[in-house]
Amino acid sequence: MAKKILVASGTSTNKMKFAVDTIKSICSSKGVDVEVKAENVYDVKLENENPDVIVIIGPNSFKTEIPIVSGMAFITKMGMEKAVDEIIAKLQ
Repeated sequence: MAKKILVASGTSTNKMKFAVDTIKSICSSKGVDVEVKAENVYDVKLENENPDVIVIIGPNSFKTEIPIVSGMAFITKMGMEKAVDEIIAKLQ
């Protein structure tokens, strides 16, 4: 069963899509089955999404027990594989 990853950001749709596509691609290459969805950080309702991990691009405004990983690597394009490895570790 696929693990759910929520990419939450206040940035542009293109940047969120890049993060989603990169996470899906790297997870797939490592044999990890994931469902990745992007939502605006200001509009998302965590109880509706119920993710296993949150990848946040920008300041963290969530108060939750759900594991959170910084998604800034997907903006700078530096350290993306390391960020995905951290996401995968939190999914275990």
